[in-house]
Amino acid sequence: MPKRFLLYLALTLALAPLAAKVKALNFENPGNRRLLKLETGNFYYFRAKPEKSMTLDVSGIKEVELRSFAIEPLAKPQVIAIIGKDSSTHDLTLQQRLEGFYLYNPVRISIPKGTKAIQILCYDRSVYFRAFHNVTPPPKPKAVKPKSLVVKAHGGSLNVANNGSNSSYYVFNPSQSLKFDLNNGREAVVYVRARLLDRSLPAFEVWRNGELLKGYEFTLKRTTKYKATGIDHLSTGIKITLPDNAGTDHYELRAASDHIFMAKPVLLKKK
Repeated sequence: MPKRFLLYLALTLALAPLAAKVKALNFENPGNRRLLKLETGNFYYFRAKPEKSMTLDVSGIKEVELRSFAIEPLAKPQVIAIIGKDSSTHDLTLQQRLEGFYLYNPVRISIPKGTKAIQILCYDRSVYFRAFHNVTPPPKPKAVKPKSLVVKAHGGSLNVANNGSNSSYYVFNPSQSLKFDLNNGREAVVYVRARLLDRSLPAFEVWRNGELLKGYEFTLKRTTKYKATGIDHLSTGIKITLPDNAGTDHYELRAASDHIFMAKPVLLKKK
């Protein structure tokens, strides 16, 4: 197997975790550079100008990972990190030697909060550096599950009493229909009552997803068990079992006669 390929493979294996997890930083004042070509990407590594340091913008960064290699053997290579007035010296320990390249283990440098820039200084001119930092992916927005029953429009609400218990019904009339959505594949029934005023028969329609599902008509029979606030003559109820719901259905109850209607959608238990 060609030696050049072995070198390429070794460099790739050594730095592949880096490319997958971190992002490269740019020095503001580098000197010479060498291009390192890897399967995971191509990066320039830099050395400083003679007796100079290189500056990194670290605004908002908690830790820098400094990776390096040398093009000749060195006895005790070191790198100095300068943060404000403080400096720290880090030994460069050999990770792997291949074909004249001396790969060093990464050096991790913690960045104090509020630090905007640090300096990297190395007196060995054969060492090249590149800095990286961990990239925290933005949190994925949690999918907001809609409520299973969402009332979109109505003409008010009324309390309907029966044996000491009260239930809230939504009002609809010729000028304001009742609209609601059934979500999450839930199914429901709707209880409907009407206000009786004369000999005319209350009638209404149920629309599903913009299409007429069915029309209903009350008789003149009045209930003696149920009482609605402000209504003297309340019809008996009609129970409507809505069709199976695969995902989301949009319902609308429309008055087909000049009456006030009251409706109460009720979710059924999941099958």
